[in-house]
Amino acid sequence: MVRNECSVFSDVVICVCILPFIFASCKPASEDFSVADLYVSVDGCDTWSGRLSRPAADGTDGPLATLAAARDKVRLLKQADAQKDFLVMIGGGTYRLTETVVFSLDDSAPQGGSITYAAYPGQYPVFSSGVPVANWQKPASPVMRAPAHVREKLWVANLPEGVDRCLTLYDGTTRLVRARMPEFTPSKFLSRGIAHPLDRFEFPPGAMKNWPDLKNAEMAVIPSCDYEMGIFPLASVDEANHIATLAVPASRPIGKVKYMDKTLWVENLIEAIDEPGEWAVDFDERKIYYWPYGDRPGERIVVPALTELIRIEGEIDYDGPTDRTVAGLTFKGLTFSHAERYPWSGYTGWDLQHHWEMFDMPTAAVRLRGADHCTFQACRFFATGGTGIRLDLTCRNNRIIDNEIGHVGAVGILLCGYGPGTKDTNHNNEVSNNWVHNTGELYLASPAIFVWQSGSNRITNNHIRHTPYSGIVVSGRITTTTKYTYDGSGRTVRWHEISPSYESLADSTGWVSWYDREKYLHARKNLVMHNDIANVLEVMGDGNGIYISGTGGENHIYQNYIHHIDGPGLAGGIRCDNDQWETIVEGNIVYHIRSVQCGISTTEMNHIVNNIVVDILPSCRPVPQDRLVHGYIIVPSDFPVDGAKIQRNILFSFRKDYQPIMMHGSFSDGTYDRLKDTQTDYNLYWCTEDPDWGLRNVLLQREQFGLELNTQIADPMFIDLGKGDLRLRPESPAWKMGFVETDMNQVGLHANHPFYPGKIY
Repeated sequence: MVRNECSVFSDVVICVCILPFIFASCKPASEDFSVADLYVSVDGCDTWSGRLSRPAADGTDGPLATLAAARDKVRLLKQADAQKDFLVMIGGGTYRLTETVVFSLDDSAPQGGSITYAAYPGQYPVFSSGVPVANWQKPASPVMRAPAHVREKLWVANLPEGVDRCLTLYDGTTRLVRARMPEFTPSKFLSRGIAHPLDRFEFPPGAMKNWPDLKNAEMAVIPSCDYEMGIFPLASVDEANHIATLAVPASRPIGKVKYMDKTLWVENLIEAIDEPGEWAVDFDERKIYYWPYGDRPGERIVVPALTELIRIEGEIDYDGPTDRTVAGLTFKGLTFSHAERYPWSGYTGWDLQHHWEMFDMPTAAVRLRGADHCTFQACRFFATGGTGIRLDLTCRNNRIIDNEIGHVGAVGILLCGYGPGTKDTNHNNEVSNNWVHNTGELYLASPAIFVWQSGSNRITNNHIRHTPYSGIVVSGRITTTTKYTYDGSGRTVRWHEISPSYESLADSTGWVSWYDREKYLHARKNLVMHNDIANVLEVMGDGNGIYISGTGGENHIYQNYIHHIDGPGLAGGIRCDNDQWETIVEGNIVYHIRSVQCGISTTEMNHIVNNIVVDILPSCRPVPQDRLVHGYIIVPSDFPVDGAKIQRNILFSFRKDYQPIMMHGSFSDGTYDRLKDTQTDYNLYWCTEDPDWGLRNVLLQREQFGLELNTQIADPMFIDLGKGDLRLRPESPAWKMGFVETDMNQVGLHANHPFYPGKIY
């Protein structure tokens, strides 16, 4: 049964109810868990044996104190018995990391075996790099750079020793808001010859100043598109000419954005602190300025010291054909928190499609880089500045299951293989039954789950809520020539592995057929199934529940429930975007979308079969009429769709206006002969406001091309559409057309998920 949408606040309430005790002292162990080989405790000592679960009465022995010491002790135990499986149990409490804990080839389990690092039953160990900020004081004199109403309310503290930067700040599990100036958008693009510059933009008079502490500031930039975002240092501000210059170029020219009107803002200026809970850092002074919520700053304020907390890393031979992987590690019941965001302003690597993440860079709290048969189960990735967890380069047969990923600054889960070529070593991973929510809180253009150049993965039964951008992205774009690329990700192409040369494969227009390129595209044969995705695209102006673009073949988008999206602009349920071929979009339910996009779109030859698309209406937010582009299924005119199947879909509308059943051509124009070589038939169309909607919009135009000869205009007879129950009644005409109903009991989280608090329908 289709679930009724719960309150949008449900995912937030649990953070308040459950998480405070995660960082509290652990409950005392009620028994000695003698099954473990080693124990770790906040009351332990790294010189002890680690054989006891609690300190001995005489204080001579007991558990270890750190994860690193347990890792090293396992290495020694393996020398005595190389074939043994090992279990390390970790007690509750907070373990503060001062350097990344790295698991290398020396830490692999025996072939076919396992080494497990697990929480004591009923306890909550937390690994954090947060360094406490102490000695808060009132300034000796008012801070004149702050607004007048703020000066008497500020507190100041020194940056902790050993912390060189402070890009995020936390009070317990709450990320405090870095001060920001009011948002604005340039009224026009700047020109530099025939091109617009990437590092300069015009600002409205008064929006920016040449502040004294400008070098401390960063600029958040949504450039000339609704689906990219970066955070960059500022180089200069010319107040007289209203021109600002970035120290690092943005991904695109900076100007007006189609569906967003607030796209630029300055952060980390004392001048910008104007509300309780806001802060800024003066790096020259090494001081944090903060306006607390109460009378004084809390006792749990921390600055993250590390961008990576845990890294599993094998031996990577980037240019060669083979990497060596760490194998057989399991982490269970652990929480990873307070990792710093990676400062993209200083990156030297390559960005992934549309600047959504970085290729092979330390941007995640937990990173696997050369890992095989490793598992993270029932873990939390929470209150962290960058991505939650990422699997880089050679990562095979790993499992990310039953976790909570929430309140992270960027992507929730990232699978990132090698660039296009013959080295295809990121595959057969499982990302299942994860509760992923409140992602992209700093880097707004971040998918909740992002699969890039990685194939044969199972992305199933994930529950995705409250993201500023897309829910799930599967991508692997490749360029058509060696001269230019799609974004920075094109630099990952392994040209030395591609034979014959691209140029020799090109036709007279320079285009290289997808069928000639497909063998180099690793994002193939992924199964994206039974995911429950809602309340996505809450900020950005262009995104989707599920997005797939530029991949290899045989990806299957199967029986997902995508619903309750109110995007400010171009929101879609499922989008097969540029250069996407041979994808099967089957058995999905797309319900209650408010946008200027569509239910399902396809640009090339893909198969859209047996889906339900219901209640696609214009955005609830104001959108100019000239920007209205929407429909139930869109087939733009960029590339051939010959051979595509568009069959056995149920398309249902409440309103006749603005809602074409199936667009064609360049979104809103074109001719139906574009579809004449497709297999478009056996669909069911209905509009409660106008029963002839489907007849006028589709059948009369298509029958002349031999299309839709068996399609019906009829009520599909949902059991209770008003309550979101999209099951079909026994007398529904869809059954006779071969429609196969999706079992909604199989969609979304399993009932035994360790963290999700809501009722599982």
